[in-house]
Amino acid sequence: MPKKEKKILLVDDNPVAQKMTANVFSNDGYEVLLAWDQKECLKMAKAHQPDAILMDVIFPDGDGREFVKELKLHPETKEIPIVFATNTLDMKDDKGDLIITIDEVSYRAFAKPLHYPKLLSTVRKEINRIKNKRHT
Repeated sequence: MPKKEKKILLVDDNPVAQKMTANVFSNDGYEVLLAWDQKECLKMAKAHQPDAILMDVIFPDGDGREFVKELKLHPETKEIPIVFATNTLDMKDDKGDLIITIDEVSYRAFAKPLHYPKLLSTVRKEINRIKNKRHT
């Protein structure tokens, strides 16, 4: 039986950053879904139920930290792991262990420009963490 390709939803309003990140994940074997804003993210996440969401923090239509609360309200999206990628964090402090806490839940975060090897590893771990949680 062939291995199922993992899906990631990339949510970023910067087309250059989105394309670079999409290429990295695509080259690593992911099916890449793209959204430009929160409204499109919610629609795509509900329809395609990706294995993970990589999301910017600042959007023209709102704050990603507040938007996570919206994603957690819907049965189709509440279990999808979310990793943040943002300009709001200082790159010199980014050692691959940054956390954004929202409603007492910790989410991994990366400063832009992204360190792709660490990001890929973190996304894999987050996907596996949720899958293992579902099977226990």
